[in-house]
Amino acid sequence: TALRPTPTAPLTASPSPMTEGRTGSNAAGTEHLTPRWLRRSSAWAWQLGLLLLLLIATYWMVTHFLVVTLPLMIVAVLSTLTMPPRDALVRRGMKPSLAATTVVLGSIILLVLGAVALAPSFANQLGDPGPKMADGYEWVLDRVGEGPIGYDRAELTDFGKSLGDSLSSGNTGVVNGVVKGASTAFEFLAGLALLVVVLFFVTKDAEDLMSWGEERLPASYRPTAAALAARAWTALSGYVRGTATIALIDALGIGLALLILGVPLVIPLTLLVFLGGFLPVIGASIAGLIAVLVALADGGVVTALLVLGAVVAVQQLEGHILQPVIMRRAVSLHPIVILVALATGSAMLGIVGAFLSVPAAAVLSAVGNELRLRSEAGLLSDDTRGDAPSDPLGGPGVAEAGLAALPAADHEPADGDPESDPD
Repeated sequence: TALRPTPTAPLTASPSPMTEGRTGSNAAGTEHLTPRWLRRSSAWAWQLGLLLLLLIATYWMVTHFLVVTLPLMIVAVLSTLTMPPRDALVRRGMKPSLAATTVVLGSIILLVLGAVALAPSFANQLGDPGPKMADGYEWVLDRVGEGPIGYDRAELTDFGKSLGDSLSSGNTGVVNGVVKGASTAFEFLAGLALLVVVLFFVTKDAEDLMSWGEERLPASYRPTAAALAARAWTALSGYVRGTATIALIDALGIGLALLILGVPLVIPLTLLVFLGGFLPVIGASIAGLIAVLVALADGGVVTALLVLGAVVAVQQLEGHILQPVIMRRAVSLHPIVILVALATGSAMLGIVGAFLSVPAAAVLSAVGNELRLRSEAGLLSDDTRGDAPSDPLGGPGVAEAGLAALPAADHEPADGDPESDPD
């Protein structure tokens, strides 16, 4: 019998791993001419470029319209202090307009009366810190020059002078920011008037303003916007009130130590410590160093060492007890993040920017955390965004473990979703 050839399947070349990695999957009938890493890098590049342009535009608007933007930012911080007493008065039956008038006007009257009461003693001692600090600075230079290190006194003096000149003449220095921020009396008065008026209306109509803002958004975005606003407000209010409490405790502790040791300038130094408490990590330490220099010039080495010990003890109390207990309701920021925020804020808006930068970083951290939680729960897609809860998923009093109790979301990528790309 004749042998018939057995039919065989047509030979097809299977793609090698190297070829498959270059061209990607062809299951959908498409062939990518660029590698996967280049496509993803390009997508990230243009998105980050748009974000950078948005940040540049925001910075330009903030700095060029400072007489408007600066009062608004200060109002956002001050409103965290005026809203609790206003809410307490409203709960007792007072109308919101009358409650807001009482809180805002009462706060202004208390500030004016406090300034008038402290002005005489403050003015009498205000001229002394400069000479006292200069005497302490001279003593330190003498000890360093005579000590085992043996630095040249003239070199140290020239270095201090050059450092002071660069601080006062730098384009982004703190002193230059203060001068630029208060360039004219008209701008200052206009900004102050805007601050008071806006603070009154924010305190009076906070709920109406929130409702008005939500109505401007599409219905599907309102739950997410409400949750983000709640997280931002909780972080800002908790941070401001916690920082003010810690600054007050620091000022009282160091001021009491100065009073017991008989160091002069107790009131100015106590006020300086309180204001320095709003510059985390470095503010209270710098104010304490100034108090040590004054004590060194007035009472000698022993008094200065005792003041230094009091400052260190207060700082340890703040770092190990006050910060964990009081700031647990606020956003916890790493010291590196705080230092970068302080440097950025002072470079942009001077000393005012240094005070406002850390609260802004706390708000951004809280909002970013809320977006992360909602993304992990699958609540940011077009199908689930409208049914998402309007209450925050994270923050004080909310356990992130509670996310497991949320309804399971459909995580299958929709058509056109970048995650549906097998590459």
